[in-house]
Amino acid sequence: MTDEEKQALRNSMAGKKVSEMTAQERELFDQEFQYGLNDTPKIKRAALKSKPPSKPKDLTMGFLSRMNLIVRK
Repeated sequence: MTDEEKQALRNSMAGKKVSEMTAQERELFDQEFQYGLNDTPKIKRAALKSKPPSKPKDLTMGFLSRMNLIVRK
């Protein structure tokens, strides 16, 4: 396939969904599309062993009591 034919196919498949492409357009798309799976960085083990978030400084009951939302007996 010449460069002109490839460019014509690229122009014809612009804006189309993959399901709407012809067999030739899909073949060219598959050849040229890079999935980028090899470029993704590996997750570091240190990132997986992170500490859980600390407890909030204002607990819910303390907040509600300051706002006078708790019914006191």
